[in-house]
Amino acid sequence: MKRIYLIDCPGVVPPNMGDTDEDILLRGVVRIENVENPEQYVAAALKKCKRHHIERTYDVRDWETPTEFLELLARKGGKLLKGGEADMDGVAKMVLNDFLRGKIPWFTPPPASAAAWAAAEEAKAELQTEIIKKRKRAVTDEDGEAEEEDEEEEVEDEEEEGEDFASFTSDEEDEEAAGEGVAIEATEEG
Repeated sequence: MKRIYLIDCPGVVPPNMGDTDEDILLRGVVRIENVENPEQYVAAALKKCKRHHIERTYDVRDWETPTEFLELLARKGGKLLKGGEADMDGVAKMVLNDFLRGKIPWFTPPPASAAAWAAAEEAKAELQTEIIKKRKRAVTDEDGEAEEEDEEEEVEDEEEEGEDFASFTSDEEDEEAAGEGVAIEATEEG
């Protein structure tokens, strides 16, 4: 019971006619353990990853070629053969397994034209600008509500002081305006 592994597979991944050996290997169709000369595929895996992710994952810096990377990684991890040579096959298999298992972060963007990509970036920037404006409005609204409450209190205080104040117009002006409104309505109908 200790050596039971559950492998969840989305199904069979058949190779396409246009696929290279690198594509087939990096999709996980072929087992890494069965590959001869695995260091030749490390370059393809490193191209798909960002350099800083690789450096952060393995804590290896200052490498220019995939072969240099594998050698530095082998020396750092103590994976050496007789005579102090780096175990390139063993380290390459380790890197490829890490790539397939998700230890090294990577992604493949969806295919798009340059114009579509630029439009998507522009839309993203506009969305971020809108979010920032909404946040600013929310902050000013909160400040504005506090100011409005202060103003309402001042108005209530003023109304209490001058309780005799009814409106800016006299009662006679209000009656005349009401009478004119009725007269206008009557002339429009008739």
